[in-house]
Amino acid sequence: MTEPPQPTGEFPMPGHPGVPDGLRAYAQPSRPDGTFDHDRAGRPKVRRVHLRAHPATPPQRPDGLANDADWNWATSALRRWNTITNRLHDRADEVALILARAGCVALDHDYCDGAIRHPPRGWIPHPDLAAHHATGRQARQAAQQALQDRAVDLRDLLIGEWPGVADALTTPATADTRLEWIVRAAEDLLAEHTYDGPRAFVQRHAKNTKAREDLPRLLTDAGFEPEALVLLGVNRNPYIGVGGPIRAHHNGRTLDWTGWPGPHDIRLPAHRPITLDAAPGTSVLLVIENRQAAEAICDSHPDTAVIWCHGQPPDPLLDLINQVAVGVNQVVICPDADLGGIRIAARIHDHLPPDTNRMIVDIGTSEHDQGDPFGTMTRNRIAATADRRDAVGDFASGCLTRGYAVEQEAPARAALQTLL
Repeated sequence: MTEPPQPTGEFPMPGHPGVPDGLRAYAQPSRPDGTFDHDRAGRPKVRRVHLRAHPATPPQRPDGLANDADWNWATSALRRWNTITNRLHDRADEVALILARAGCVALDHDYCDGAIRHPPRGWIPHPDLAAHHATGRQARQAAQQALQDRAVDLRDLLIGEWPGVADALTTPATADTRLEWIVRAAEDLLAEHTYDGPRAFVQRHAKNTKAREDLPRLLTDAGFEPEALVLLGVNRNPYIGVGGPIRAHHNGRTLDWTGWPGPHDIRLPAHRPITLDAAPGTSVLLVIENRQAAEAICDSHPDTAVIWCHGQPPDPLLDLINQVAVGVNQVVICPDADLGGIRIAARIHDHLPPDTNRMIVDIGTSEHDQGDPFGTMTRNRIAATADRRDAVGDFASGCLTRGYAVEQEAPARAALQTLL
């Protein structure tokens, strides 16, 4: 006697009792090869059924059922019922039925003694939805890996010049959505792009000025040097440190720092401007990068006007330096003897009034300890500045000849004591 053909794969169970409207039960194979065990009468033994949309429909996301996070979670992988209830709580049954009727999931039930058991074991997303999520996930993973690879490349390029930026690019804490902004800022820093404030930076990269309103804090917390933020043009309201015979005028009031031990920090306001001038008879304005050396000069030479520039000076601070410069006989610029110091010197030097008597002090010409050797990129940038035929070029040439950074307090103090 010929045996009846054995069903392979699932088969429909139309009209089965207990199946909600809009769904149909499909018996699931019990063997790994896609066939069924059979009873003595030769009938397939059904132990599991899937409930799916009937009539069959392409998966369509129901309006207003779930937010993006829940939708992506629900339709990207098989979900067990206890996991579903832990996430959706008392909405689990409702959401399961709506998703099944919309063709988005198949409800997986146990089947025993001719009845569909409740609650379901879980649900299985439509293959098209699962494949879409898998493709998107792979694309996101590939993009994140490319971003991390770019961060490593930028770190290697910037570590000699901007160690704080280099650390920010590769610390584990930045391997999230912040890394994209850190990489963008590092690329702009490398290309020497500058912006008219943080909103201009965000607009350039995201086409929306409000896409990252916390950009200065993000970069600061990540470890970017303040000078890097100034060069990018995304720093907060800057500070200026003043000491000696300098007077500050703001909102109808005057602060005279003559005789006070300086330098004193003043935060530049966002709206009403501060103006500065030197007391009559002041002959020298010293603009200095090293704070401790600035304090020593304020103590030993109280008749010298001193501005401590907190690293790279932004435009508002340059304006204040110029205000004091017009009232003295000479401006002395004293930065660290490294690439950052060369940039500071060039920025101040190039923005002073044309007829200003100015000089740049190379603290590397006084006794000092040898600093870190310049990397290749740093040397190349210093060499480009050394081609200038002015005091900035001479300063850069001296730094390039030494081949290493000098940035300690002692050589700055020694060089200035001899000069002053």
